[in-house]
Amino acid sequence: MRIPVSCIAGTSAGALIGGIYANGLPLGEIEREFNSADWDQMLSGKPARPDIPYDRKRNDYKNYLDVSFGLKDGALRVPRSAINSQGIELYIHKLTRDRDIDDFDKLPIPFRAIAADLSTGDAVVFKQGSLTRALRASMAVPGVFDLVEDDGRLLVDGAIARNVPVQDVKGRCAKQVIVVDVGTPLMKPEEIQTLFDVVAQSSNLAVMRNVQEQMRLLDKKDIVIRPDLTGYAATSFGDHRAIVARGEDAARKMAKQLSAYSVSEEEYAAWKSKLQRPRYPVLDEVKVEGKDGGFTKLSALRESLAFPGRTVPVGAARARLAEIFTSGEYDKLGYRVDNISGRNVMTVMPMERSIGQNYLHFGLNLSSDTPGDSNFTLRASHEWASLNDAGGSWRNDVAIGHDKGIKTELYQPLWRGSPVFVAASFGYQQKPFQLFNDDHTVFATFKDNILETQLNTGLALGKYGEWRVGIYKQENRFTLAQGDPFDQDALASNQYRDIGVQSSLVVDQFDNPRWPRSGYYFNGKIGAGLPSLGSDVNQKFYDVTGELAHTYGDITARFTAKTKGSVDIRSEAFMPQSLGGFLNLTGYQSGELLASQVALARLMVYWRAASLPAVLGSGVYAGMSLEAGHLWGQTFTDQSSGRWIPAGSVFLGADTILGPFFIGVGTARGGQLTGYIYLGVDY
Repeated sequence: MRIPVSCIAGTSAGALIGGIYANGLPLGEIEREFNSADWDQMLSGKPARPDIPYDRKRNDYKNYLDVSFGLKDGALRVPRSAINSQGIELYIHKLTRDRDIDDFDKLPIPFRAIAADLSTGDAVVFKQGSLTRALRASMAVPGVFDLVEDDGRLLVDGAIARNVPVQDVKGRCAKQVIVVDVGTPLMKPEEIQTLFDVVAQSSNLAVMRNVQEQMRLLDKKDIVIRPDLTGYAATSFGDHRAIVARGEDAARKMAKQLSAYSVSEEEYAAWKSKLQRPRYPVLDEVKVEGKDGGFTKLSALRESLAFPGRTVPVGAARARLAEIFTSGEYDKLGYRVDNISGRNVMTVMPMERSIGQNYLHFGLNLSSDTPGDSNFTLRASHEWASLNDAGGSWRNDVAIGHDKGIKTELYQPLWRGSPVFVAASFGYQQKPFQLFNDDHTVFATFKDNILETQLNTGLALGKYGEWRVGIYKQENRFTLAQGDPFDQDALASNQYRDIGVQSSLVVDQFDNPRWPRSGYYFNGKIGAGLPSLGSDVNQKFYDVTGELAHTYGDITARFTAKTKGSVDIRSEAFMPQSLGGFLNLTGYQSGELLASQVALARLMVYWRAASLPAVLGSGVYAGMSLEAGHLWGQTFTDQSSGRWIPAGSVFLGADTILGPFFIGVGTARGGQLTGYIYLGVDY
């Protein structure tokens, strides 16, 4: 409508959009940047999973909560925010082109960003300095994004102090104001039904009061645009195309009022010519703030940020920071770019993990099916990282409930950054399995008590996976937990020692281990017992899983192939493998089918029906599975070997912070129609 903008003030997302436009970035380029951004990934607070070193994602298939608790200075520590801000902060650096200026009035359009001081609740107005810092502070939603420390103040989202900053433009740089208000309207009494409604209304009341205070500064010539954002939340960045359309529609409806401020084409062209597109700075130097000592060696960080040549593109330095961040040693790798005597100097400011390098994870597995089998497992893990300069770590895992076990491992690279490592572990687990009648009822339950020691050397394959080779020793003792022992005496007293060599390879490039939408995964292990080392068995064993996932729009296809078994045992040792359970021959109970060798092929097709806020999970899904299982060798059920058993299911599910959740029903040939409720089950 050819309305020149004299100045802009913004809060939260308004600061983000207003700031990058005031900096001279054309609207078309802003739109392209938003369209190409992976908002789900950035708002997850984590690097893209395929880029994370495998050593950091090795436990992703155990159902641990997506929250780390730290042990530091004798106290239990929790993160300061639900979402790490590293990804979104680097993105804002890109959008602002690292603009650092002594006065925001010198930007192509004079600008102000509003944050709030968490100590006092007062508004903090950014007028100069780093544009990135100003925008990040203004949109630091308390408890969601990490707060921003600035000149001794702890800054959060400016909405709690001045959500519609009229006073920062009216009378200062403009006589008339166009307000775009995207605040959430207050609910009516009849709409307040749940505790969530009460919390939301309480938060909105505090914001609404400061909005009303600012609105009193307007006069009849000022214009207020309120887009209809029903159905969208403050976290709906991924829906920006639809939100833009709502905003455009709201503005067009007020075209008559807005037209009062239109100018001639010549006058508008003259104004627009002042909007100079910002350029990316070229760096003359990259340095790291701080001294060696403490939680990590800054000399290693400096080495990682050493670039060949006299100058460095800022994008290359930013990409290097994103890569280093995937190591998990830092809460944040912030930076600023200063012009010092005509030279652009990037200063990197590493922030130690607030929970330290000694941390805990907790998890829960639940499962229930209509035949009446229900169980749960509580899990906990502990890792003490950075034990030494070479990056060694001490790892511990505990499980109680249906699955019982404890394991401790020392993991040691040969030197810091070395791909070669050695690992020694010791553990105990109790592995239950059941024997079923023809009517699918249990007539005996056994437990395999396994005491295992391993010594491995290996090669870390970076973000792709790892390869290990080594020796193992297992003491296996079977006990009868339930049932009539009259015809299971030999099995109940079975005890044997297995000592041998093994090798394993893991390649993991899934984008999401729980509900992958793209990528691939391989986990293979082979080994052999060696009587020459004192083994009671001479078995050759294998355990191989391969998976692929690809998404077409909102529909994902995931193909899985598994096989596992033991051959050439040459003893009376009992080494059953199992099939059965949801998505592992649905229609049979978990572990109902036993044989010395088993295989499963599965195709899952699921539709992402809705997204979830990043603090709750990733999405809600509906889908189906087609499955086929095969048993051969020594079988322990009446299912005939040599034939594939078809099965299938339909399900609803969600990727939640507690893990993958399923409600499903399915059947199989020879099985029964079975309903399932699962949380966190490895499928």
